[in-house]
Order: sequence, then C-alpha cells, then structure tokens
Amino acid sequence: MSIDSPATLLAIDQELELLIYALAYGGEGIAKHKGMVIFVANTFTGDQVRVRIQQVKKKFARARLVRLLQPSPERVDSVCPQSGTCGGCSWLNLNYPAQLKAKHSFVANTLSHVGRLKSVCVLPPIKSTPSLGYRHKIQIPVQTCGQALQAGFYARQTHTVVPFEECPVQPALGNRILKQTLILARTFGYTGYDETQHQGQLRHLVIRLGAKTKEAMLILVTTTPDIPRVREFAEAIRRVIPELVGVVQNINAEVTNVIMGPQYKILAGRAFLHEEIHGLKYRISAESFFQVNPYQMPVLAETVIQAAALTMRDTVVDLFCGVGFLSLELAKQAKRVFGIESTLKAIEDAHANKHLNGITNVDFYAQDAAQGLRQLWRKGVQPDLIVLDPPRKGCTPDMLQQLLECRSKKMVYVSCNPVTLARDLAGLIQGGYQVKEVQPVDMFPHTYHVESVVGLVRKIP
Repeated sequence: MSIDSPATLLAIDQELELLIYALAYGGEGIAKHKGMVIFVANTFTGDQVRVRIQQVKKKFARARLVRLLQPSPERVDSVCPQSGTCGGCSWLNLNYPAQLKAKHSFVANTLSHVGRLKSVCVLPPIKSTPSLGYRHKIQIPVQTCGQALQAGFYARQTHTVVPFEECPVQPALGNRILKQTLILARTFGYTGYDETQHQGQLRHLVIRLGAKTKEAMLILVTTTPDIPRVREFAEAIRRVIPELVGVVQNINAEVTNVIMGPQYKILAGRAFLHEEIHGLKYRISAESFFQVNPYQMPVLAETVIQAAALTMRDTVVDLFCGVGFLSLELAKQAKRVFGIESTLKAIEDAHANKHLNGITNVDFYAQDAAQGLRQLWRKGVQPDLIVLDPPRKGCTPDMLQQLLECRSKKMVYVSCNPVTLARDLAGLIQGGYQVKEVQPVDMFPHTYHVESVVGLVRKIP
C-alpha cells in the first residue's frame, strides 16, 4: 500500500460524516471519502450520515451507521419493528419505486462492469403485487437465548438470531404456524441450535405455503433423528393448525451453513403440498425448489414465453426445471418440451404435475443439466429453444460449453444473480449469441435480490 493511498487516510473507529450517493448489490449504501469507497449498511441513496469505520481494505472500507443526520427523501416508515437489526429484509425503510430503480441499476451496472456488455437493453423491473405477505417459503433459524427457545432471521453479517413471531413479508398463515410451533416446541422442552458447540435439537423451521390452495407444510430441521416425542409434536401442531397437510423432519447432523440435510422423515400427514399457478396445478415436495413469490410466477412465466417467441413447431429443453413450472407453461405453446433437473424428488413432482394437468408433450429426466443436455443431443434432439434457470452460482464451464455445442436458435436465461448472469452472458455472446433484451422481475420486494429474464438469439450460423 503506497503512502498516498486513500486507504491510509482511514483508521478503524474513525468517525466521518458522509453522503450516500448510491446502493450496492448486497443492499449497502455507498459513499466516498477522499476517493475511497465506503459501504454502509442500513443506509439509502440521499442519506446524510455519521459513520464509524469498521474495516479498511486496499480499495474500499466498511462502516457502521452511528447517526442519521438527514434522511433520504426515499426513506419511509417501516412496517416491521425489527428493521435495522433483522437481516431478512434490509429495505423495508426504502420506498418501493426506489427499490425498483436500484434493482434496475444493479442489473444494468453489473452487466456493463462484470460482463463488459455495454449496449444491452435492460428494461425497468416488473413490480410485485403485493409487495408484502408474498413469501411462501420461509426458512427460520432456531436458537436458545438464555432459557427461551427463539426463532428469527440472523442479524446482518452475523449468525445471531433476531427473534420475532411475525414477519410482514410472509402471509398471516405462515406467521401463525411460526408462532404456534414455537409455543408448542417450548412446551415439549426442545432446544435451539448452538452452532459454536454443535448442540441443540432444532436447527431451522421451514414453512411452505400454497397461496391458492391454502395448504401448508412444516419442516423441522434437526441435528439428530432421535427427537423425543417428535411424532406426538407433529400431530399436536396439526391439530392447532388444520391447514398443515404435512409435518416433515429433515436431519442435518453436519457442521455446515447449509440448511437442509439429505434425510427426510414424514412425521404426520404427507411430504408435499399442492399449489395452483396460472391455471396449472403443482405438487411440491419438501426438498423441491419452487419460487417463493407465487403472485409473480405468472408474470415470470409470461416474460419467459415472450422472450422465447415460441411456435408450435419448436422443441424446447428446460434446464434446472425443478417441479416443471416453466416446462408445463412452455408446453402450452411448443411442439415438445424436455425438462432436466438433478434433484430426484423434484423430477418425481414434475412427473406428477404433468399428469395432474393432463399434459402429454413433456418428458422429464433426473440428471445433471449439462449431462442431460448432452445425452439429448446425442439422441438426436435438436432444441430450437433452451431455457435455463440455474442456481445463484450460475453455469459451470461444462454447462456453458454444452450450451454452445447445441447451437440452438434461441435461448432464455432466467437468473437470480446479476453477477453470474453477466459472466455467463459474456461467454454465450463470445460463442455466437446476441442478447435481445433483459427484463428484471421483482420476485423479492424489500430485499436487494432481483430476478432477470434474458432472451438470446444465435447470430452465427
């Protein structure tokens, strides 16, 4: 570090008065001091703040908000008493139009700076209606605080639970399940998880809900299969919450930040619930992926179909297909659809959903996405369209290579991470594809997360 580096002008615990001029992907406010970028949590564009430096790196620093000197005009009163401490929803104090504006900037700037995609058209995000009570899958850590069993989201950048029994972004039924589960678990004498000692019985509560069907499922993530009276507990909570169609135990004995372990046990009822989206019915098992915001799923499907420009002559491959949500939507307007997903239980759900809806032009395969696409190609399946919705880490190099070798005329990339999206799009463009446009869809109001739908066409024969 040179002596005249901006970092040398900052010291730990130093206090500064700053103006927040933008938001970073991750939700922190951005300020500058003598050329040095400083990230400040719980701040928004336009805030004038007093901060205390906590971390100094070569190119940036992080600071803690000490005092809000002048609030941004985009600030609003939060509907949650835990705002500022709970790390679950960092933007409940930011008005919704400003959230959408920030998400547009995240996608556009990341594509430009990470992917070097300077001329890509990024449309304004499609807002979520409603913006509260939308989250239909909730994963809540459980800890014992003193002598009391508590559940809540972690405080920002910690693994310390901020207890709550009601959250404004989850539906009333989810809040009721959480509250009653905690009351009953305390009665049964269950202990929460201490990750420093790797002790305690309950690690997480996972609540899944059907918006249309009003069915609910509770998953108890435990450190061991041997929880005293656990089946009695499951029957008891179902009596209190009649909407619970199933209570499932997931065993995670590992020292890990991963929430779910590999083993599931049905304690009461069944291990799946039903949902209905856009006129189609879905079976969703405990371990299967399904979007958390059912109100935006029809919007997401319509955006994908518009980007796909489908005809009834098209053969489609849907990679990372989950329980078949996009596969079944695409099948309405395509000749044939092949869905590929590595999670076996999700593929079992996908087959069930195919039959539930009487759709015959879809086939599902339980395989790694790259391997499955390669095998279809070798069998003579030449897709006109490939749709992919990978996890946050994006595509592996093998996956990207296989996509390019298939040379499909069209592609639709659905992403929940602008950084890996930018990286992968750069590779696809280098391989001969052209981005038509990028449509962000807000699936996660009051957080920095944003979904993007990208249409691509092959420009090199």
